[in-house]
Amino acid sequence: MKYMNPFHDMQTEIQEFFHSSKKTKLAMWVIVALFPLYLAYACNSLAFGTTEGMAAFLQGNRGAFLLGTVVVYLLFGALVCLTKRIPLAAFLSALFFTIMPLIDYFKVQILETHFFPWDIMVAKNAGSFGTFLTTLAMPDSAWNTIAATVFYFLFLLMMKPEIPVAWKKRVIGTPILLVCLYFFCMHPAVRNCYEFFGVSPKAPGNQAANYNENGFLTAFVLNFASLNMGDPADYNEKYLANYFEKYQPSAKSGQGFQNPDIVVVLSEAYWDPTVLNGVTYSEDPLKNYRRIAAEHPSGNMVSCTFGGGTVRPEFEILTGTTTNMLPSGNVPYQQYVFEDIFSYPRLFKNIGYDTLGIHTYQKEFYERDRAYPLLGLTEMRGEYDLHAEHHWNSGPYITDETIAEEVIYQLEQPHETGLFLHVITMENHSMYLNKYDPSDWDIKVSSDVLSDDELNALHNYCKGVSDSDAALGRIYDYVMNREKPTVVLWYGDHLPTLGDSFSPYITTGNISSTTAQDWTEEEKYTMFSTPYVIFTNYDTGKDYRAENVPVSPYLLPALMCDYIGAPEHTRTNFLLDLYETCPVISPYYDLYSNKEDKTTVNEYIRHHELLTYDDLMGEKYLVRKDLPNR
Repeated sequence: MKYMNPFHDMQTEIQEFFHSSKKTKLAMWVIVALFPLYLAYACNSLAFGTTEGMAAFLQGNRGAFLLGTVVVYLLFGALVCLTKRIPLAAFLSALFFTIMPLIDYFKVQILETHFFPWDIMVAKNAGSFGTFLTTLAMPDSAWNTIAATVFYFLFLLMMKPEIPVAWKKRVIGTPILLVCLYFFCMHPAVRNCYEFFGVSPKAPGNQAANYNENGFLTAFVLNFASLNMGDPADYNEKYLANYFEKYQPSAKSGQGFQNPDIVVVLSEAYWDPTVLNGVTYSEDPLKNYRRIAAEHPSGNMVSCTFGGGTVRPEFEILTGTTTNMLPSGNVPYQQYVFEDIFSYPRLFKNIGYDTLGIHTYQKEFYERDRAYPLLGLTEMRGEYDLHAEHHWNSGPYITDETIAEEVIYQLEQPHETGLFLHVITMENHSMYLNKYDPSDWDIKVSSDVLSDDELNALHNYCKGVSDSDAALGRIYDYVMNREKPTVVLWYGDHLPTLGDSFSPYITTGNISSTTAQDWTEEEKYTMFSTPYVIFTNYDTGKDYRAENVPVSPYLLPALMCDYIGAPEHTRTNFLLDLYETCPVISPYYDLYSNKEDKTTVNEYIRHHELLTYDDLMGEKYLVRKDLPNR
C-alpha cells in the first residue's frame, strides 16, 4: 500500500490554489510582501516580552516602528535576491530577527541592560551565559509570537513562491540592497532623514528609554552612531604633553614607600541591603565590613553601572580611565584593548612587582584572559586554575570561601618586591530568585510590603552577600596578622538586580519611579552607591583623602596609591586633582558632586576623556612612556 503524505497533499493544494489565477497570485504576493512587516512586529514584540509593552509602543511611536521595518525589508530583499527561494529567505530572516530580540530580552533579565551592536563581539562567550539562562523562562507571549512566525513561514513554504527575476539581475540586486542597508544604518546624511519618521538620528544616552520608546529594531539601529567616534577636539601630542606636564611626578615621589603587597578585590554585587526601607534582618549581612570600616578608610563608590556590566567598573579601577565617554553597555576588553595600555598593575609591575588576576568563573569571559596581559597582569587564573580547593553550596557558583583561601595562598608565595593581586568574586552573582535552597539561608528577612518573590530574592541575596562579607573578614584577619606590609582595596561593583522593573527598590519606597531619568539625586546615589574599604596592616604615615566622600570608580586606585605613598604617576596626580574638584562624575545619570563650577568640572571631564581616548582609540601619546617593562 502506497504511503500517503498529508502535508505534501496540502502543500500541493495550496500551491495549485495560489497559482491558479491572477487574483490568487496577487494574494500570494501580498502575503509575501507583508512578511517583513509581520517580522518587524514580531521582533519588537519578543524584545518587549509583553503584549502591553508592544501595544504601548505602537500607539506611541509608529514612526519608530516603520523605521525599523525598513531595515527588515532591506535585509529580506537582499536574501531573496541571493537565494531566489522566498521561503529560504523568510527562514533566514525569521531566524535573525527572532534570535536578536530574544538575546535582548534575556540580557535585560540578567543584566538590566539591552543588546547593543557591539555586543555581537561577545558572541564567542555565549556558552558562559549557560548558568544564567537555566534560571530564566520565556513569557507566554513570546511562545505565541514564535508559533505565529513558524506558522507564517510554513505557509510561505507551502505556497512556494519564487521571485520571477533572472539570476543576473538578482546578483546585482543583493549587493545594492546590502549597500542600501549599510547606508541606511550608518551614513550620517541618511540617518538625518530619520526625522521623517519622527525619530532623532542621534544615539540617546538613556538606553532604557531608547529601547522602550523606539522599540528594539530602531533603538539597535540608532546605536550604530556610537560606533563612529572621531578624534575629539584638541587631540594631538603637543596639546596633551603641554596639559599633563603639570602632573609629572615630583622629585620626592615614592620616598619611604614600603612595597606592600597589594590586593584589589571586586566583590560581585557587594551592597548593603539594610538600606531598604521597612525590611528587617535576623543579623547584619555586612557585619565584617562594618567592623573593618570602623577602623580603616571606607565610603561609597558611585558605580558606572547597575545590576550588571561588572567589566566597566573593573576596567575603570584597573586603568583610571572613564567609561562615561564610551557607548552604553560597552565591553572595554573586547572593543578597545588590543595592545598594551596603562594600568595600575603595570605601574607596579614596572617597579618589580609580580602581577596576577584571579576569578572564580571562566577566565575567557569578556576575554579577560587575552586582555589582562595587555594591562600588565602577567598571569590570570580562572575557576579551573586555582590552587585553593573549590567550595560549593546549593548555589550555582564557586563560593567566596574559595576566593579567600586563594588570596591567602598567593600572599604566602615568595615575591621579590611585592605582589599586585586583582581578584573578582562570583558567588553573589545574579540570578537571585530561587538561587539557593532555603536550608542555606543564614539570614532571615521579613517585611510587610515585599511580595513572596521579592522576599525570596532578598533571602538569596543576603545569603550570597553575607558569604562575600565572611570572605572579606577572613582576608582581613589574615592580613592583620601578617608581617609583610599589605594593603587591600575591597569594593562592590554594582547593586544587585533583585527583580523586574527595579523591584524591590520600588516596593520599599527607596526609589519612586521605574524610569531612571525620573529619579532624584538622592535616589540616584541610592541606586549606584556600593561600599568600599581600604585597609593596611601597617602605618602608611598618611591620611586618607576621601574618608566618607562618595567617589567614582576610577578615582579609587589613585586614592589608594596616595594613601600608601606609592610612586607618583602623571595619571594618579591628575586623578587626585580631579577628585578635589568633582569626586563623582556620571553623565549617564546626570550626577555630579560639584555643580557650582561647571566650567572647571567640564574641563576636567574633557581632559579625562582625552586621556581615555588616547589610551583606547588614539595614538597612545601618553601611554608610550609607561611601557618600559612589558
